[in-house]
Amino acid sequence: MNHTRVPLLLLLPLLAVSGGCVRAADRAARPAAPAPASAVPASPVSASPAAGVIVAPVSYRVTYGWAVPSTTVQITSEAPVPIAQSPATSLPYLVAITAGDHPEGNPAYARISFTFRGGFPSYRFGYVREVLTQGKGDPVPLTGNGFLEVVFVGAQAHDNAGRTTIRKAPAPRLGIGSLASYGFGGDYEGYVSYGLGLQAAPNSDQVLRIRTGELVRGRGPAREYVIHVDVERA
Repeated sequence: MNHTRVPLLLLLPLLAVSGGCVRAADRAARPAAPAPASAVPASPVSASPAAGVIVAPVSYRVTYGWAVPSTTVQITSEAPVPIAQSPATSLPYLVAITAGDHPEGNPAYARISFTFRGGFPSYRFGYVREVLTQGKGDPVPLTGNGFLEVVFVGAQAHDNAGRTTIRKAPAPRLGIGSLASYGFGGDYEGYVSYGLGLQAAPNSDQVLRIRTGELVRGRGPAREYVIHVDVERA
């Protein structure tokens, strides 16, 4: 399966902040996270139409540096809720999921990205024995030998009519580096959850490091709020 790589111009801010930026409210819950650093906004970028680059201001910040989350990590959003009044959607809503390989990274990694409209939700993530669906508690079908649960809090993946807001998503079996698969865990009462199936080295006790980051792109009502989850290669 082929995956589109993140454009180089969007990677530049990532390289500029590889030291990481950790919110003060989360430091106590995070093991071995890098020292905090200020978020670095990128300058507006531009390119010829032939280059296929969207002309828009872009900012990126690392919210959890490369580390093994031995306990659940909580990232708290500062976005006001509700983001709009009825009949508009009142919570940040998920519009796209994308995934891609980044062998040029240091370390090399695979990335899955969750794109929201309306603002960043809060979110938490951590390793679990298995990922369970909301409500029923059924196992989320995942391939891999390690499982990461990602829960977005104060978020939704449906509109007020109950229709999905997700317009783009890859097939569940990813097979990108150490990112083997992902699966939907639920969308209920302001919680949207997903499971990631990770593939560490077989017959080893390896636990893969994780990094998360936030990207803002676009202007006005079309502005997008992207949460990246990066998984190092085994």
